Amino acid sequence: MKKSVAGGTALFAAIFLAAGMFRLAGAEAPYSYMNYHNRQNNGATFEALEEARRSGPRAVASLYGNGGKRFAPHPALEHFPAGSVYVYRSANLYGGQTAARNNTAVVVFSERRFQGKEEALRFLTDLGLTRQIDAVTGSIILVTPADPGAGFTRTDLKNYYTLHGVLFTQNASRRTNKEIVYYSDAEYCGAHGKVYFIGIEGGATFINNLVAPGRHDVIGLCAGLMLVGGKMDAAAKVATHVPVYLLNGSPAAVEQYRKVNGTDAYRVVDGVEEFYNRLVPLRRVMAATDPQPELSAHVADAFHDLFLQAQRVSVVRSRAQEATNTPPYLNYVAAPDITRYALCPRNAIVDGVTARGRLHVSFHREERFGDLKTRYDQYLQSWYEFIPQDVLDGTAARGSVPVILALHGTGDDPLMFVDEIGLLEVAGREKAAVIAPFEEELVVVHEGARVVMGVPVSEGILTKALPRLIAHVLEKYPALDASRVYAAGYSLGGGATYRAMYGGMEQIAAAVPMAGMHDDMFYHSTPDEDARLREIGMPVMILTSTFDLGFNQEEGRLTDNTLKLLRDFARLNRVPLADVGDFSAHPMIGYRADRMEVSTLAGEWRTFLWSFNNDEGVPILGLSCTENLTHSLYPYYGEIAWNFMKRFARESKTGKLLYAPE
Repeated sequence: MKKSVAGGTALFAAIFLAAGMFRLAGAEAPYSYMNYHNRQNNGATFEALEEARRSGPRAVASLYGNGGKRFAPHPALEHFPAGSVYVYRSANLYGGQTAARNNTAVVVFSERRFQGKEEALRFLTDLGLTRQIDAVTGSIILVTPADPGAGFTRTDLKNYYTLHGVLFTQNASRRTNKEIVYYSDAEYCGAHGKVYFIGIEGGATFINNLVAPGRHDVIGLCAGLMLVGGKMDAAAKVATHVPVYLLNGSPAAVEQYRKVNGTDAYRVVDGVEEFYNRLVPLRRVMAATDPQPELSAHVADAFHDLFLQAQRVSVVRSRAQEATNTPPYLNYVAAPDITRYALCPRNAIVDGVTARGRLHVSFHREERFGDLKTRYDQYLQSWYEFIPQDVLDGTAARGSVPVILALHGTGDDPLMFVDEIGLLEVAGREKAAVIAPFEEELVVVHEGARVVMGVPVSEGILTKALPRLIAHVLEKYPALDASRVYAAGYSLGGGATYRAMYGGMEQIAAAVPMAGMHDDMFYHSTPDEDARLREIGMPVMILTSTFDLGFNQEEGRLTDNTLKLLRDFARLNRVPLADVGDFSAHPMIGYRADRMEVSTLAGEWRTFLWSFNNDEGVPILGLSCTENLTHSLYPYYGEIAWNFMKRFARESKTGKLLYAPE
């Protein structure tokens, strides 16, 4: 019996099918990267932008996944005004394998004149910003006017659009006739999603009147603003909702940001007025008044109470992460309607511990599973652990804390995945542990291009290694609950989720494969495996979206692959579903569900949830589909997955499934 598992990009799928799994015609010998690492191992640095551009290519060339690539500074900044921008990089930045998306970036707009780097660095240190960014890992981009005498003007706005596009566009590259040139700037000192702005006096006015009303994909990427003083023209219209902390802000600015955030509720906390949207509380405006402010104290408040609460995630079709081939290299900046970044909750990691839930985050590289290798000597070697404080100090009751096995997709970093899929937020709130292994990848050079092919397609590796990883952490931490172990993965990680289910079917209480419906890889279950799964049951929710691999946009319904998976797991879970669906009677899915509900996520994205009962009346099979989202991570997916999984437990000795209705 075949089950379709993880999907990747169309290119990835096509290559896999043409390759006959592991071999590509005319391909050079494959090689893999073991000893995964996602840090740059740099010391803290402070440079003028032009210095950072020179430093970047060499610094990022040695990072994980960058071997064999040619790096260069982005040509769009070649003639950028010298001495107008400074860059602070905290020690040990994230980098490689999409890990740069873990970095936090704060852009500071100031009209103050600086007589060199020493004075500029002292300015940021006095604000307390270097201390704050060191704790979370990231960079500070200090932006000053090109003409200090004139202050910020529309010329500076044009300059900033270029700077923004370069530093906050991950994995940008340009193909020439001979090679692909990768731009180092974003990985060296940029970020993606965890981007925040601070404007001070004239810098605040610049944001209010030019930046915020300008490009949707500029202010729309910003996850939080701090504005100190400044003015706002009555005609200024902010382009999109954005959380704001105003210190001594003008009434016009408070009103404009309230309007764009749709605030309809009010409270006062520690003397700070807070206006917020009851439906989407992240959309809020904090207004503080202080005639003699200690700026560092207010910066700390804005940083922790606003910035570290929210992030942006790209969820719709966009060219903002793609290489462009025509001057001026950043043509997506001129088309704000093509990019949309959702505002989502963030459970920030501060000095190695999450802000909510006190989860201690640690990276592990061990050889304990080295006896299970692929034909290319790859094995499960690296993983992240997110463990509650009371589990570590021994005060949590034995067997009291649930565990989530989190499985990332192709090209993703496991820490980034746990964060951007929303499991870090869930685990912090629910006091759950998360284990996130790095799924090693095979790299094949084909016609000059590096093709990444995921190890989970190798039968017999993850089906054995993942259950052993689960057993290892359960033994290591007695407070973890062996009856509440769950698995969730996205794309290629969706394929790994199926393997975790089959390899550890008596360990896993419930599973949510996300976007893992493409038929480019298969899991070949045995009749005995299917019989045992049918005997003990396996709660499964299949999750997709209308612009993802599991949905047929032309016909407005699930793909045949997704429907096959639904029927397969219906049979294994004793849920009656016909071989052919009726889409006229049951749009999108073709089957009558025992329960269907529709909700709107974050006030933006309509989500459909269907559940199907087995012969005992247990809603053991679920399906989730969100409108308009593409093949990308979305933090509310973690919430959807948890709300399904948390109802189930499994007796660790017998494998018996237990269900607790809400």
